Amino acid sequence: GLYLGEPAAVDRFGLGDPRLRFAINLYGAPAMVPKAFAGYRQRTLVGVSITVAPPLGQYDSAKLINLGTNRWSFKPELGFSRSRGKWVFEGMAGVWLFTDNTNFLGGRTREQDPVVALQGHVTYRFTPGRWLAADANFFTGGRTTIGGTENLDLQRNSRIGATFSSALTRRQAIRVSVSRGAYTTVGADFTAIGVSYNFAWAR
Repeated sequence: GLYLGEPAAVDRFGLGDPRLRFAINLYGAPAMVPKAFAGYRQRTLVGVSITVAPPLGQYDSAKLINLGTNRWSFKPELGFSRSRGKWVFEGMAGVWLFTDNTNFLGGRTREQDPVVALQGHVTYRFTPGRWLAADANFFTGGRTTIGGTENLDLQRNSRIGATFSSALTRRQAIRVSVSRGAYTTVGADFTAIGVSYNFAWAR
């Protein structure tokens, strides 16, 4: 980045804040044994979740850039999913809430406004083990205040992407995804490509 108008770089190595997530379905998709799940046909699902990020990551108040945030973060979220033939439509709405970092860069207080996040997915299932999804999200908010001074860092960002997943065997699958910034004010202006391998132990 730029620091006082000059290019600057910094490296950090260590652990960031962990994220703990609890989710539960409120409607649809009852608990099933694997044999019953194989014949299950999804209709409408509604669920909620809460993500908690405790301040356990590496943090040094003498440094501007850290892996940890020295604050608690919470994200309650509501989601729904509706299946129609080979199509699945999903939507989620949530908000990140932050406590204050009271030891930011020499003992100042850093506050951050909530970040509202919306996302949607449309999936087409070619076969039970092969599908393609289009994804989009939008999030806004997150303006920070340091020592009583408000920063010009309000976020209004959107990303779009696609994911393809294919079963290799009854227990193995591979997934490929790509996403990029569609509209960016602060951060998120990059293209990301991911490949993952999944193995299920359940019989």
